[in-house]
Amino acid sequence: MEENKNVNEELENKDNPAEQDTATEQEDKQPTLEEVMAELARERAEKEKMKVASDKYSSEIATLKKQLRAKQTAEEAAEDAKREQEEAHKEYVAGLEKKLALIEAKARYADMGMDPELAAKTAEAELDGDKETVSANIKKMMAASLKSAEAEWLKSRPDAQAGADEDPNAEDPFIKGFTGK
Repeated sequence: MEENKNVNEELENKDNPAEQDTATEQEDKQPTLEEVMAELARERAEKEKMKVASDKYSSEIATLKKQLRAKQTAEEAAEDAKREQEEAHKEYVAGLEKKLALIEAKARYADMGMDPELAAKTAEAELDGDKETVSANIKKMMAASLKSAEAEWLKSRPDAQAGADEDPNAEDPFIKGFTGK
């Protein structure tokens, strides 16, 4: 759409060479320092007006709130205070429930064999709903468990006997059983 406007303007400018010359002169002009300073002053004045208006409306809102509270009956004020107290209590209970769920999840993952740090991270991920992190941490735990089981098995396994430690002059008990010597 802008290309159409540009094409139309070029066609109009071709028809009117005098206007074309004045347009190029205006584009070549740089704003003077006085013009820039004047524009800056206008912008600052407008900003100050907006700030004054904002302050005025903020003070009006505060005044209206004070008037409303003054007009409220004692019952309405008590209801508001009770409602605020109930909301604070609900937030407190929600926080405790989240802590309890976190503790239970940590214990569950620790019982699975996770180290405490990984169990804590996994429990937090579970409560946040991050299933990918939970499954990745379980895979880490399984891999670590497998490695430790392999290491334990290798330690408990007896050394392989290759026969290199035997005395070459000693008689073989198998042969000795046949010869009776």
